[in-house]
Amino acid sequence: MSRPAAFALLFGVWLVPAAVSSVETYAMMQLAGRGIPFWRAMAAQTPQWLMYGVLSPLILHIAERLPLHRAPRLAKLIAHGTLALALGIPYALAATASYRAVMPPSPSNMGFTGMALSWYLSALPIMLLTYFAVAGAGTAVHWFVRHRDAELRSAKLETQLTDARLAALRSQLHPHFLFNSLNAITVLIRDRDHDTAERMLELLSELLRSTLRATTEHRIPVADEVAFIRRYLAIEEIRFSDRLRVNYDIDPALDQALVPALVLQPLVENAIRHGISRSSTASRIAVAARTQNDRLILEVVDDGPGPAAASMQTQERSRGKSGVGLANTRDRLAVLYGDASCELRPGVNGGTIARIEIPLELAAHAEQLVKA
Repeated sequence: MSRPAAFALLFGVWLVPAAVSSVETYAMMQLAGRGIPFWRAMAAQTPQWLMYGVLSPLILHIAERLPLHRAPRLAKLIAHGTLALALGIPYALAATASYRAVMPPSPSNMGFTGMALSWYLSALPIMLLTYFAVAGAGTAVHWFVRHRDAELRSAKLETQLTDARLAALRSQLHPHFLFNSLNAITVLIRDRDHDTAERMLELLSELLRSTLRATTEHRIPVADEVAFIRRYLAIEEIRFSDRLRVNYDIDPALDQALVPALVLQPLVENAIRHGISRSSTASRIAVAARTQNDRLILEVVDDGPGPAAASMQTQERSRGKSGVGLANTRDRLAVLYGDASCELRPGVNGGTIARIEIPLELAAHAEQLVKA
């Protein structure tokens, strides 16, 4: 909603009590034998209520700065009460000015100051109720918006986690991966290397099984994420035989650090498909996890061709269209953390570096151990 529309709605809301008060004033004057046109009653009552329309943004701001659901509640309640009494002064002044301008003179012939003080004292209950009604309505709207945003965020995360899980499964069922894995198993059987063939079948079945039964948690410990990647790369090591070496540089202290589920899988897949498999000399993939200034750094490095920046951008755009790869990873990181990054860049000595940086956060039980 635009700002002018919001202000129009705000003043429209305050015209309701103004109209009710106008009807009351008109009726009271009729009963007192001092009949007046209705427009005079409306002109006398409207300015004071519109004054609260002007003051409402300030009241809402104060309610946000001094929330009563957080301690110290008594001090904040006293502050709100004091502010409610203070903001009643412009209400009383507006009411006095409009009443003296359009209504018949009072028989008591009371001056402006005396009339304003009398109006202020007689309106104390309604001023307090009005202040806390505005503050309460603002708080209710604030919590409603937060709850709605949390639901939308949760739904988006569920969708992204499902997309990531399906992307991982699709990668594992991709003909390039699955058929080559089955073909490698066939070759191993023909060569009577039954132990290795059996090991590869176990890895393949466990990889598919772990993907299908993947947790619904959006964040999992680094140890669980790396265990999944180890199975994936163990199959690739058998497939590529002596061509592929995998190094893990995972700080044991980070085993219980939380990372988005399946966040490393598209980076490792990228290293295999666009690095190792496209080069006869490429042979190394390194998976690392470390900390830097209370940040968790995850890296997947390969010594493949190392595409130029332009081709990297083209590759990312093509992956983003299918919802797989860095585009999906960046979306998930933005929703989960906001303050996170995911980048793909050429290595210093060739190859490609996929790097993720997120805030460092430990699982609950790990935090308890650290405090103990």
